[in-house]
Amino acid sequence: MVKGLEFRVLAATGVLIPTPLYVDDELLSAIVLGEKAKQWSSIHAMLRREGMPDPRRAMGGLYYLPAQLQFLQRREGVQNPQGVDYADDGPENFGP
Repeated sequence: MVKGLEFRVLAATGVLIPTPLYVDDELLSAIVLGEKAKQWSSIHAMLRREGMPDPRRAMGGLYYLPAQLQFLQRREGVQNPQGVDYADDGPENFGP
């Protein structure tokens, strides 16, 4: 893995993620592909066509890592019920 990279748990999901939260292409490729990071350009092009989030202009063209990871989890069919916003089904009725 990338030298000097630290990890932390993302509070809302409990997912362990590397920091910083905003990453460039080089770090994103190392996080996603590890030793195969050199293959990133062709793989990333395909993922962007499938809807992978674009880099954030306001953050100097860096990618918001949690959004990238969430995209990959959805793409791979990993369900994470935490943070799911269910539709209202009516008022609560806890009484007899």
